[in-house]
Amino acid sequence: MIQKIQNKKERRRIDWSIVRRLVTSLYYNSRMKKTHIATKCNLGYNKCRLYLDWMEMMELIEREADEDQFEVIVLTEKGKSLHNRKFNEMSNVV
Repeated sequence: MIQKIQNKKERRRIDWSIVRRLVTSLYYNSRMKKTHIATKCNLGYNKCRLYLDWMEMMELIEREADEDQFEVIVLTEKGKSLHNRKFNEMSNVV
């Protein structure tokens, strides 16, 4: 069973470009550990954790245990839908 440690810090403002990087990274790399996500998205680990906590609260991601009982992050159907509707369209515009 994965225990979640409560973090007293919370995001006050959401930077949607960071959310886009996180969702896109998880969309193309299905199951990732938090450290790998932070590295791939060029974020500090603590900042990445705050965004992942927010994304979990918004039901965009889920936390699961892999075969070695490490916590991995998985994009939910709601997260995949967000990528397909918003972020995929934005990449065509930019």
